[in-house]
Amino acid sequence: MTLRWTWAVPLIVAMAAPARGQDSLPGSRITNAGVVRATAATDSVFIAHTHAADTVNIGDFTAFLLAQIGAPPFADSLGFKVTSDTQRVRIAGRIMDFPASSRAELGPIFAFLDSTTVFVAEVSMPQADSGILVFRLERLLVHGFAIPDLLVLAALEKYRSQYPKMLAAGGKEFHAAIPREGRATLIPNAIVLWMAPKP
Repeated sequence: MTLRWTWAVPLIVAMAAPARGQDSLPGSRITNAGVVRATAATDSVFIAHTHAADTVNIGDFTAFLLAQIGAPPFADSLGFKVTSDTQRVRIAGRIMDFPASSRAELGPIFAFLDSTTVFVAEVSMPQADSGILVFRLERLLVHGFAIPDLLVLAALEKYRSQYPKMLAAGGKEFHAAIPREGRATLIPNAIVLWMAPKP
């Protein structure tokens, strides 16, 4: 059995290219080793059932999801850091850490900002059962201020049109398929995966 993850993360997709590290920001890096660790954890819980549950570092889980959509191997680490609490995942980085082509595509948001400006994308997980994980981009912060939805939706339009079956809410919501009994819970800087017993 192969676990099929249906995934399209507009802002994260744009990050799928090598970039200089961002060690000044808190959080976990996105690395090739993280893909391996997260793959082993998800397979052991959702496919092989050799573990009843496992805890995955949130940076590793982000790297795993990037790999599922076909991102190339990372030269070292993407120039972003990932943290989480029980409510949200936060991806932080600098505008200069995006590839030039992605900065152009996201122009409606970033065109007027200095390349060293730090942004934070906050993502919630409002559903994590019944065969699907739902992730939603709640807000994009620059200098602590939320970018208006009008600009965010304009920047996401291209990605929404590329993945019409995977994105909802104008491109701000995206889904990952898991076994129907699969469950996931966000905790500080990690995600816990487990299988609920069948009724």
